[in-house]
Amino acid sequence: MRPLNLVPLIDLFLLLALFGLMLAQFPEALSGGIAQERALRVELPQGEGTPGGGALLIELSRDGRLALEGKPLPSLKALEEALKALPLGDRPVRLEADREAAHGQVVAVMEAVRRAGGKGVQVAVKK
Repeated sequence: MRPLNLVPLIDLFLLLALFGLMLAQFPEALSGGIAQERALRVELPQGEGTPGGGALLIELSRDGRLALEGKPLPSLKALEEALKALPLGDRPVRLEADREAAHGQVVAVMEAVRRAGGKGVQVAVKK
């Protein structure tokens, strides 16, 4: 009787573990692909809402760091200047602020959007 060769079985389990780890790092891959590149890790607050599409993405982390369309920005003034350089028109702006971000920071970002010519701000929530 020949001995059982376990090497292919071990290879299979190692590959499954590798794919599992990769998918754990990129959960948006399970839901159909990456919608937009993220620059900051933001934990959205709970709420009821509908996802908006085609919006310009602004991210605000709990420690006040900002990003516009996946590119980190050093300050609120830089955000305002970057928004002024873009043709906003009627394009909506979506703010993804961390649930621990200070209310004053959220309002300051909304005011920067207004000064840059934005018509309104969508506030993102997690269902």
